[in-house]
Amino acid sequence: MIRTGLIWSAGAIAVMLGTLWWAWSALPAGEQIPVHWNAQGVADAFAPRREALLYLLMLPGSALFVTALLAIAPIIDPFRENLRRSSKAYLAIWAATMVLFAALNGGIAFMMARGADAEPSNEFVRFVMAACGVIFIIIGNYLPKTRKTFFLGIRTPWTLTSDYTWEKTHRLVGPLYILAGLIGIVIAFTLDGIWMVFAFVGVVMSVSLFGIVYSWFVWRKASDRNEGADYLV
Repeated sequence: MIRTGLIWSAGAIAVMLGTLWWAWSALPAGEQIPVHWNAQGVADAFAPRREALLYLLMLPGSALFVTALLAIAPIIDPFRENLRRSSKAYLAIWAATMVLFAALNGGIAFMMARGADAEPSNEFVRFVMAACGVIFIIIGNYLPKTRKTFFLGIRTPWTLTSDYTWEKTHRLVGPLYILAGLIGIVIAFTLDGIWMVFAFVGVVMSVSLFGIVYSWFVWRKASDRNEGADYLV
């Protein structure tokens, strides 16, 4: 499992470094390069070429950090056997995360290369929102197939102390995340500006909060719940 994930990470980081190499020749020297855009796609922060390249380098660095965490998690998780049994879900989320890193890196490099005088474009923000929607579809598809772990799934005090609660919560919330991802894709291409971001985050947070509350209700009736020696009900 870890080996396959590392292959995905290596491929994504190689693509990002290739993007960085392309940006080295594509970004004009002696000009202020846009490095941040608001929700309307208008550049609102600029930097010299060398500093802009450092901004791009942050994404491969972040991908490397996330890779290290994902590689260590199966070793230190107290439920490591459950994580191994959930390897398909773990690898799918690992791979999707790396692809998203690479896509973001390419999109930001392209936006930088357009220059400070380019027409404002909301398309990159739409692309990011749609990509996040796809990620949640993938997550929702695999959640019902996971087993109790500390690094994957909806980890509440109630799902972690009852296998029944874990399974029932994830079987319900998984399809809801798929629905949230689909709604997010629709939002990405129908709303504009900050409302697009607020709506998408609102949908995802609503599903997550529902899952947390639902897990508590399920746990209260679970026959296998572990209350602990000093737990008072």
